[in-house]
Amino acid sequence: MSGSSVNIFIIFTIHLSFILHPSHGFEVIQPDYQTVNSDRLASISCEHTANVTSVEDVRLNGIPLTGTQKKLLCQKGKDDCENIIMHLENPNKCLFIILNIGPEAMKMKYQCEFTVKENGLDRTETGAPTTLLPGDKEAVSTPHPSPPTPQFDHLRWILIGLLALILLYSCIVTSFYIRLRLSNGGPENSTYVVMRKAPLPRNPAFDVYCS
Repeated sequence: MSGSSVNIFIIFTIHLSFILHPSHGFEVIQPDYQTVNSDRLASISCEHTANVTSVEDVRLNGIPLTGTQKKLLCQKGKDDCENIIMHLENPNKCLFIILNIGPEAMKMKYQCEFTVKENGLDRTETGAPTTLLPGDKEAVSTPHPSPPTPQFDHLRWILIGLLALILLYSCIVTSFYIRLRLSNGGPENSTYVVMRKAPLPRNPAFDVYCS
């Protein structure tokens, strides 16, 4: 067999070995950004793509925004995770809820880390860190007034209707009273009589003088 044939055979064998023995690596998926809500908490969802029925370990690491040194914040089986709640939804997904987020917590990125067992070997992978984004602080400090409830709006229209009925009733009573006064106290069927003045009494002395 010539040298070229041997080289082709080696390359083919290596290529075939990669096909028959695929890589056992897996991927960790987490969001790039997560917004802090009005209650000063944020949730980070972590998932992995390994074909396993259980996980050996799950961790949440904190990394400074201006550095690379990791700090373990929470871990599977750890009971004293400060301001962090861990919930393992299934073997492939874990949810970390960060509470009471302050200025220091906003200066960190958060990285998920999974360790799984494949073919008797422990394999560990990490995800791309998640950065926290501040929420709408103005909306939290000065909330908009809530719209009136349907019960209050219904009561308001009932009061408006009652006031309109009272006003209409007052107008009807006033009009009826005016018409009644005009019909009973008017000058209908009356005769005007001129009153004559009574004659002046006669003076006897004036009569003697005239005679």
